[in-house]
Amino acid sequence: MFSDIISLERIVSKSELLDKYSTDESSIHFSQPLIALLPKTTEEISKILAIAYNNDIVVVPRGLGTGLSGGAIPIKPSIIISTELMNNIIEIDTENMMIVTEPGVITGNLQREVEKHGLYYPPDPASLDSCSIGGNVSESSGGPSAVRYGTTRDYVRGIEFVTPNGTIMHFGGKVRKDATGYNIKDLLIGSEGTLGIITKLTLSLIPLPKFKYDMLIAFDSIDDAINGAIIILRSSIKPSTIEFMEKRAIEAAKEFLGNEMPVQKGEAHLLIRLDGDNKNEIEERMISTSEIVKQLTGYEILIAENSTQQEKLWKGRRSLHDAMVKMSVKREREDVVVPISMLPKLISEVHKLEDIYNVPVIAFGHAGDGNVHINIIKTKNDNGSFDKYYNEMIKKILETTVYLGGKLSGEHGIGIFKKEFMHLVFTEEELELQRKLKMVFDPKNLFNPEKMLP
Repeated sequence: MFSDIISLERIVSKSELLDKYSTDESSIHFSQPLIALLPKTTEEISKILAIAYNNDIVVVPRGLGTGLSGGAIPIKPSIIISTELMNNIIEIDTENMMIVTEPGVITGNLQREVEKHGLYYPPDPASLDSCSIGGNVSESSGGPSAVRYGTTRDYVRGIEFVTPNGTIMHFGGKVRKDATGYNIKDLLIGSEGTLGIITKLTLSLIPLPKFKYDMLIAFDSIDDAINGAIIILRSSIKPSTIEFMEKRAIEAAKEFLGNEMPVQKGEAHLLIRLDGDNKNEIEERMISTSEIVKQLTGYEILIAENSTQQEKLWKGRRSLHDAMVKMSVKREREDVVVPISMLPKLISEVHKLEDIYNVPVIAFGHAGDGNVHINIIKTKNDNGSFDKYYNEMIKKILETTVYLGGKLSGEHGIGIFKKEFMHLVFTEEELELQRKLKMVFDPKNLFNPEKMLP
């Protein structure tokens, strides 16, 4: 029946080809989909969903499969609808500083295209050269630049999506203010494919900063590094990024890249970017940053002024997830967020778990907005502690996060893996309200079921 809507070459049915649609970057498999459909237009998706809805077929929406929370993994027999072929930029509107795009466009490609017009799309997840913009919106992705420029949510101005029964909806548009009706658009952002399939996006842009400088700063302790970040944030320096990497993370990146990553001694590093249009003003901010951190560290500050030097630094930062994979037999990673002032306490408590359970825990992430990526590592020398204790460790990490005023995820989403912990954040009445909202969009519960909500 689906072959009446899309051509056979866009229907994946062979088991060996379906395997990639049964997992994401978490590498967990639950169930192989029955088929995967690769539509190219909104109208095709609408027709496919109408058939699926009328025949009670479970549907799992999917972008490029780079998610980390299992949101695009089928749990039960279902069909995958992938937007990977909907990869066209429809319009770059330089007058209104907006871009209209299909969801399958790779985020890094979108950034490079708008930069040709002197414009800038700031959200920059680590996987920006492999993830899709539709997936970013579905997960409400962030990235290093969130500290100054905000997350994906802050740039979505309009959404076209298709509901589970095949109805095409439009909310928002090329406007920067909209007080017209309920804000349905924002419900889709971060909904992890549980309410509908995004088919078109209108995103706001800003002028491309003319100058940027990066600073890599080593500290003798994690507390000194985080305190330095907090002091900088409270100043008038206005960094666009403040990334935190503990010593073992940056050493792993160095080994992964073949010693390309510059590393100094010290237990923790901050990677700080300053950008803007006035070179002298940026240099003054750089001097102010140096004066602040010199009170906390005696290490020389590495400054990257040209693109080659900057690329080395950021290649190291963006490779950290892959570096963790290389150094481990198995790994569990948590993406949590706390008030920035609670970062030292969170990281301290996390490292206490390492001592208690004899399982390595390595942290890095976005010090500028309190979002930390915590990696629980199974090494070649593991004596069985990882398999025995990692579930208990994850539970304690999430409980500690919420106790400190934080949330279960800053940018990777809830998906399959954290839904059982949603009660830590929400009351039963608050969870029930969210379930009812889901049922308004999807009364048959056919759309990406068993995700997000327990």
